Amino acid sequence: MDWIRLTKSGKDLTGLKGRLIEVTEEELKKHNKKDDCWICIRGFVYNVSPYMEYHPGGEDELMRAAGSDGTELFDQVHRWVNYESMLKECLVGRMAIKPAVLKGKLWCL
Repeated sequence: MDWIRLTKSGKDLTGLKGRLIEVTEEELKKHNKKDDCWICIRGFVYNVSPYMEYHPGGEDELMRAAGSDGTELFDQVHRWVNYESMLKECLVGRMAIKPAVLKGKLWCL
């Protein structure tokens, strides 16, 4: 209940003052500390730092995915959890689509 209260408080839980950004892999990797922890789940990036103390599995469990794509780990532990609703106030943005070169042609993946 305390987490729900915090998400409804109007406090900026993203650290970005309500802006959504496109996050590169390089940027995501920089946010890998308990007080600055971003995690990607299914292409969406969340600042989970404010959620650390509320996570039932503890901080160490969240830190396993710090600064990276935590989709696989998330699915192993609790695929049934509605993270979109629970973390919507922590949404930083989407992962950037990186271009790829295939046989000399530029494609977007």
